Amino acid sequence: MKKNLFMMAAVMFGILLAFTSCKDSKKGSKADDKDDTEQVEKDGKTATMKDAALKKVASLEDIEALSDLDLDDIDISELDMDDIDLEGLDLSELTESQANALLELVMLVGNKELPQEAGDGMTMSAIDVDDEDVTFLLEVAPNALGGVSIEQFDEVLNNADIKDMMIQQMIESFESGDEDMKTFFKVITTANKNLNIKFKEEGSDKEANLTITSDQLKQIQNQ
Repeated sequence: MKKNLFMMAAVMFGILLAFTSCKDSKKGSKADDKDDTEQVEKDGKTATMKDAALKKVASLEDIEALSDLDLDDIDISELDMDDIDLEGLDLSELTESQANALLELVMLVGNKELPQEAGDGMTMSAIDVDDEDVTFLLEVAPNALGGVSIEQFDEVLNNADIKDMMIQQMIESFESGDEDMKTFFKVITTANKNLNIKFKEEGSDKEANLTITSDQLKQIQNQ
């Protein structure tokens, strides 16, 4: 049973990573929109204001501008996940404040596109970022776990041996050159946050939680 539950958890983790890499459908159509974003001076800093929609984030300069501002001052109504384009960036220069600003933006933009069916009776319903964690919430339909209770699922997810197996699988994904996973982990670890995946049973308050600490993510990155 443990092996089957481990494989299920690995699939769910893959679904979350796939969410971060859905960047194919709009790249061409919005490639020139960044130049249309009006920027004004606010308190000596360059800011994108409410009357000028932010349409693209594709450089460290864009992220730096975000880290200087309250996102409430930015109109992100025209921004979607495809427009947060980090391919080709040298994230070695990413600062903690920039990483936190980027995660907050991903939370706001990603939640606009949720809920999304994740397959196998799972629905990704929310992303949350707080001082310690980046949390993905998945709603679990009745019987989605194949007869395994949410309590049993939580127990398996937090079994030390199972978690070690999952971490090893992620290390192997890094070694195979999964760039989306590398980018995702780099931003989270630079922000000094843990990755928390919460599975909530529909129609009840029962939950299963998988937490991978910032230190564990760094261990995966540094292999």
